[in-house]
Amino acid sequence: MFNTSGIELTFTKKEDISEVINGSLQLLYDAFTTVGPTAMWNESCGEQLQDFGRPEKIIIGVMLAIITAVTVMGNTLVVIAVCVVKKLRQPSNYLLVSLAVADLSVAIAVMPFVIVTDLTGGKWLFGEVFCNIFIAMDVMCCTASIMTLCVISVDR
Repeated sequence: MFNTSGIELTFTKKEDISEVINGSLQLLYDAFTTVGPTAMWNESCGEQLQDFGRPEKIIIGVMLAIITAVTVMGNTLVVIAVCVVKKLRQPSNYLLVSLAVADLSVAIAVMPFVIVTDLTGGKWLFGEVFCNIFIAMDVMCCTASIMTLCVISVDR
């Protein structure tokens, strides 16, 4: 999923791609040649990496940090409200608390590492072992959120 080797491959000629994948990306090469010199190739998952300038990194970082902070605060308020107010302690609201906890786990365990990876142009800086742990946490937390939404829709 992420580039853990620290090696950045750039393709400047058609021969480079054909040597790597025996010409299977011929159609994609034509699309990527217009991207420019700031584009890199992520060898671990085959996706293109972007190298943003300093102003773009600041804007993207601030926006993603705001989204993460709002997610943490909003879901924390939902959990606190249901725990504190006795009228809200109903079985259907427990499903909402479960959804809030699942989304809170995404905001705390997944989003900060994705922000760092996005700001470094798609490079994974946290090591190969934690990359596997991160992927497992990402899948687990997002699946918990999706399954809770499914249960809520069946309950309604």
